Amino acid sequence: MSFLDSLDRISYGKILSLGVFLALLFGVPTTVLLVQQQTQIASRAYQKPEVMAEKKPPAGPIPAEPPQVGRVFPWVGKIGDIVWIQGFHFGNNPSQKSLKIGGVTIKEEDVAGWRDDQIQAIIPAGAGQGGIVEVRIGNHPVSQSLPIVLYDRNAKIKLRKQGNTLIALNGGQIAKVKAWTGDEKTPTEMVEGDINPNPAGETSVFDTGGKPMLTLLLFDSNSNILPYYVDPIEFGF
Repeated sequence: MSFLDSLDRISYGKILSLGVFLALLFGVPTTVLLVQQQTQIASRAYQKPEVMAEKKPPAGPIPAEPPQVGRVFPWVGKIGDIVWIQGFHFGNNPSQKSLKIGGVTIKEEDVAGWRDDQIQAIIPAGAGQGGIVEVRIGNHPVSQSLPIVLYDRNAKIKLRKQGNTLIALNGGQIAKVKAWTGDEKTPTEMVEGDINPNPAGETSVFDTGGKPMLTLLLFDSNSNILPYYVDPIEFGF
């Protein structure tokens, strides 16, 4: 019996079932791939950034939509470190723009990269502890970030991870914590509370609940912000 004879003997129902099976077999992976690509595109403003090696383009037009700062990465740094301001509607190096970090206006030559979803700059000398990043473009309203933490070689407090819990070493001065979590899929949430420090050991300061960290501030009993440092590899910086 030839192949064509065999094919003629297959019922229409079986042929239809076979067609549906093949459509699912090849269609599902394609759908999954497209969903993954869409997720990657949607998540770009919260992905770990890379150094922007390309030169800034010539001064471009003012974007139609106002700028929207998503986060500053990393949220812990020191003077001279690179930070990435991630978000939307920054434009491609628009001609009318302004960037402040911790109250200090960044000079044009100190902005290494400026594209529609990301700005790369250096934390300037004089930036205030717990300061914010401010982006102004054209006549649009200013968009502000959450506060960032600055430290230097004298910082004694080290923050580390233990599962979802953030633990401070040498945190005997800590009296209060204020933390922000969230990303483009999880609404930003701020949590604050008092801390009972362990002067002789480790102090648990915050449970992330598995949510992405945006920034975290530690305060002493006089409401002064306490600087701390982290292992950049441990925190994915």
